[in-house]
This record gives sequence, structure tokens and C-alpha cells, in this order.
Amino acid sequence: MKKATRGFTLIEISFFLALTGALFVAIIVGTQNSLWQQKYNDSVTNFTNFLRTTYSQVSNPQGISEGRSDRAIYGRLIVFGENYDLKSERIPQGEQKIFVYDIVGDAQSVGTGSIKDILATLNLNVLEEEVENGAVVDVYPAGFTDSYSPTWNAVIERPFYTEGEDNNFKGSIMIVKHPRSGVINTLYSSRTIQVNETVRNARLAGNFESTKTLLSSKLDTFDIVGNSDDGDIDMCLNPYGMGHTGSFRRDIRIVKNSRSSVGVVIVDQDDPTSKCN
Repeated sequence: MKKATRGFTLIEISFFLALTGALFVAIIVGTQNSLWQQKYNDSVTNFTNFLRTTYSQVSNPQGISEGRSDRAIYGRLIVFGENYDLKSERIPQGEQKIFVYDIVGDAQSVGTGSIKDILATLNLNVLEEEVENGAVVDVYPAGFTDSYSPTWNAVIERPFYTEGEDNNFKGSIMIVKHPRSGVINTLYSSRTIQVNETVRNARLAGNFESTKTLLSSKLDTFDIVGNSDDGDIDMCLNPYGMGHTGSFRRDIRIVKNSRSSVGVVIVDQDDPTSKCN
């Protein structure tokens, strides 16, 4: 007699399909989480390297265009929260751009005193004038200019997130080399210097007076990083993007008295000093 072959029951088939489906979902979710984590780590590393590179550029500045001997490069200005880009076009809402400018000043008669006292005598600016027949006809960034946007839709936010408010990090950071000692100093202002908007408005009006003291007139708003009670500059990278809450923010810090790229650090998430938890 031929022995009957036993097949799978409906319950066994259902169990197999459910198990297979669960494993498939677990693999997909695990892969997505792995990709997300990699993108997040890339964003953190990329922004950190951007800041560190800026310090390196101050240590080894490029020359000013047209070989001017009466002006010298003293550092770089990083500006967060500008309204217009380098083409004088308004930055779309929801897009974050950070701009970096060479800081230039008079090359003669460098004074003495604190770094702020010395900088105050140098007629600092990030713009140079184009002159025709003794009249200013245009202005343009001096030396080297660059822009940066966080990768993978991340945004740079201020510490202590407040829901319903604009939490984007704003302000201006000056990284300057002492004209006499060569020591690098970091200064911070909570005010955004609207470089590109100032240029745009000056061109539209045909009046460039406002551009002459664009940086030097705001020097009093800057504090030397390290002189305040806290002293650090903490910037929070939010991987979720603009307008999204989330506790997974990473603190990228310029430590007080920073003299080089070594002063830019990624704060551990379990560090009690983190301002981004």
C-alpha cells in the first residue's frame, strides 16, 4: 500500500509566512536605522570638520586679490542666519546656509593692548571697494569667501530647544590671528552680521557708505570666547531637520580659549555638560 504524503497545514503555512514577514521587516528596519545612523554621523563629522578647517585657514591665510600691500588678512568670519546668499538672492525658508569671509584690515601701524583693542584700530571689514574715478561703484567680498550647508537635511540649532520658536543657531564668530604674537583668538557675537543683505541694499541704492564699517562698527558686540562665565560656543546638530523636535541632538563645541582646530570638539551625548540634551 502506498503511504500517504502529509502536507503543511494552514496553521503551519500561516506561521511560516508570519515569521518570514517579521524577519523581513526586522531586516528593513535595521537597515534603515543603520543608514540613518550613518547619515547622522556623517552630518556631525562634516560640520565639525568645516569648523576645524576654518581654524586651519586662519593659521595659513591666502593672499588678498590684486596683491594689495596696504591691507592684510587677519582671520575669518563665520556668519549664521543671513537672509541673502552670495548672489544677493533671498535664502528660501527652511534652507540653512552658513557663510565664511576673510577678515581684512589695515596692514600698517598695528597697535598694542588686548586683541579687541588692536582689532579696533585696523578698520576691519570683509568687503573691499571697487573704485572708478575716485568714486565707489561696487563692493565685493575680500579675499576668499565660502558657504556651507549641513548635510543630509540636518540643521544647526541653538542650545535649549524651545518648541514653536525659531531655534536655528544665529550669530557671528570671528577667528583671528593676533597681529603681533600670531596666537589665534575666537570672538563671538549673538548678532548676525548681514553681509550679503548689506551689499544688496547698497547696490540697489547706489550708496556704499553702510559697507565701509560693516564689521568694525560691530566689534563691540563680540566677546572673546573664554571671558564669559561659560565661555564655550555650543551648537546643536539636529538630524531631523528644521522644525522637528527630537532628543537626538549632538553638541559641537568650540571650547573656551580655543587656539586651533583642536578646540572644536564633539561632546558625548552622555556628557553632563552637553547643552543639547
